[in-house]
Amino acid sequence: MRDLFISHSSTDAETAKSLVRDFEKRGITCWLSSRDIPVGSSYQSEIVRAIENSQAMLLLFSAAANESEHVLRELELAAESRKPIYPLRIDPAEPSGGLKYMLANKQWVERKALGNRLVDTIDKLLKAAASQASVAPVPPPPSPPAVGLRLPAVLGAGLVAIAIVVTAGAYVAVNRQPAPPLLPPVAEQPKPAAVERTAVAQQPAPAPEPASARSAAAVTVLDSAPQNPGALGTGAHYFRDCTVCPVMAVVPAGSNLIGSPSDEPGRGTEEGPQKMVTLREPFALGRSEVTFDEWFVCVAEGGCNAYRPGDYEWGTGERPVINVSWNDAKAYVAWLSKKTGADYRLPSEAEWEFAARGCTSLCPSLSFWFGNDIEPARANYDWRFAYAGSPKAQALRKTVPANSGAANAFGLLNVHGNVREWVQDCWNTTLAGIPETGRARESGDCRARVVRGGSWADEPGDLRSAKRSWEVIEERRAQIGFRVARSFAR
Repeated sequence: MRDLFISHSSTDAETAKSLVRDFEKRGITCWLSSRDIPVGSSYQSEIVRAIENSQAMLLLFSAAANESEHVLRELELAAESRKPIYPLRIDPAEPSGGLKYMLANKQWVERKALGNRLVDTIDKLLKAAASQASVAPVPPPPSPPAVGLRLPAVLGAGLVAIAIVVTAGAYVAVNRQPAPPLLPPVAEQPKPAAVERTAVAQQPAPAPEPASARSAAAVTVLDSAPQNPGALGTGAHYFRDCTVCPVMAVVPAGSNLIGSPSDEPGRGTEEGPQKMVTLREPFALGRSEVTFDEWFVCVAEGGCNAYRPGDYEWGTGERPVINVSWNDAKAYVAWLSKKTGADYRLPSEAEWEFAARGCTSLCPSLSFWFGNDIEPARANYDWRFAYAGSPKAQALRKTVPANSGAANAFGLLNVHGNVREWVQDCWNTTLAGIPETGRARESGDCRARVVRGGSWADEPGDLRSAKRSWEVIEERRAQIGFRVARSFAR
């Protein structure tokens, strides 16, 4: 008897494999078709047998799942067998066709909303379902109260939703609406155990201090924007529009490919097709992520909706501001534009990747700006995991100062790791249709916006230049910050 039958479309196979690895590290046994159907066996018979011999089904819901007849049949078989079904949304798609019928009026959790709590949630649901196997089904939960702290709830058999319990007997359902902040209010914030990942069985030895944790070399910063940024030579050029404003790096005009080639390790389908983008005018991008110090200036001057995000006792100051939503980031750039009279904004997705790669003329599509290899000394990520054979180490599990580490050719720091960064674009499942001029894409699912760059909590493959992900616009998490962009007057 396995704990989980993993139902997914073939398009989502890599996501399924990644989740299975996380579950099985915690002792949650999984059945996965690509791995567990014996050679020469009947596919249909093995699927039926596996569902019957699994405690529950984890349904990976996505746009691709909507089109999969196999997913629909597996869902129907599980429902007929009275198996608990835990729907897990892995992209912003809405159910359609047969899945819309099967999931009508049902609720699910978004993978992004639960983050690293997902494994704990599934583990508790399975244990709860096992303990209730010999008792009557749990009655429907009462009407949800105001949203508060989240802990996993006990769910009954049959087609069920993943719900979140506040206190015994009181439930808050996670539905299709954008999730409330994963973390509690600032005054109540615990230390970040809730966002910690499960440690591997054998902890690797600590690594030497990474470059990302060391102070960056001193640079010359002009006290105003260059009058003719297009005439600047190669290399890094910095300015700031006021003494409390972010230091900006000039990103030159140019053309380059964005997205990943088909043979890049860790590549997802959302990273293609590769697109040539041409930035006809230079722009400026924050040398680093916006810091707590810079955020608090905005608050002190009446901006940023007076919101003061928490820091988990990691420190504020020059560390990147965290627990800020896309809406919060937009409030900051609105204040900064008003303060300086310049056109500050969030970068587009194409601008971000172009700048992160640090190249202006048909350069190789490398995984990172510094090459195809990564190591703990290069970036702040979860060093317990490897990328294409990279070395492992005990991870820091928190942010480092934004103004630290090595800079790419344009002078940008921490484009890989430390915190994920909001950009302007609405979420779309591929790069097809992204403007070749580098403008932001304002079509697609605009309740969700793109985040780039990976964070201190992510595996190294999630730090790649081409890696694309999304969050709902209200999401505030310890892994997310942002850097600002600025247009030059013409």
